Amino acid sequence: MSDPGGRSPVVSAVVLAAGASTRMGRPKQLLPWGGVPMVRHVAETLAGSTASEVIVVVGCRADEVTLAVLGGSEGDSGRKAPIRVAVNSAWEDGMAASVACGVGAARADAEAFLITLSDHPAVGVDVIDVLIAEFAQRSPAERARAVLVPVHEGRRGHPTLLSAGLRAELEALGAARTLRDIVNANADPIRSLVEVSSEGIRMDLDTPSDYVEALLQMPRFASCIEEPEGSATDGN
Repeated sequence: MSDPGGRSPVVSAVVLAAGASTRMGRPKQLLPWGGVPMVRHVAETLAGSTASEVIVVVGCRADEVTLAVLGGSEGDSGRKAPIRVAVNSAWEDGMAASVACGVGAARADAEAFLITLSDHPAVGVDVIDVLIAEFAQRSPAERARAVLVPVHEGRRGHPTLLSAGLRAELEALGAARTLRDIVNANADPIRSLVEVSSEGIRMDLDTPSDYVEALLQMPRFASCIEEPEGSATDGN
């Protein structure tokens, strides 16, 4: 876990995109954001950061979501990290199973994992890089079981960075233990909180009204937001 020569730590970013989006009524991974499917926007943002790799965990409608992530080549020139897909065959068991799948598919030499959801499109490269830089500054002892959470104006948000010292526990997640349980057990009330300048860490899109509100009120988080036809009235 040392950082010889001041190099950036090896961080595997895991995007959870396996759910059925029951509250949204349609796959929110595939909703347009900035002219591309939301899941692709999130993956490409992570790939443009100092993360070492991006793993998108798919499950429900796996083929469609995989195509949305990997299809086409536009924007690839801006990537710093590779993007690949991991299929969670147990996606119906919940988010914990997807975290375990993504971490299990990560590089063996990963020093930390950055866990995010595909419906957090307003998290920018700046937030990701701040979390990774903060982890890099910690001593080996502090990194061992570190958990870092972004905070904006006193409010916590996403994504969450967890040390690879917690890898075995993350890979064992299931019905009996969730990601929140690991975060709560290892987070320090002060040292785990990392102040960021973006309120986008709080944007979470679960329902059609959440999506419409995001498109109407927060265009500053994307250079081009494409509103799908009928989105303001479509409750499906």
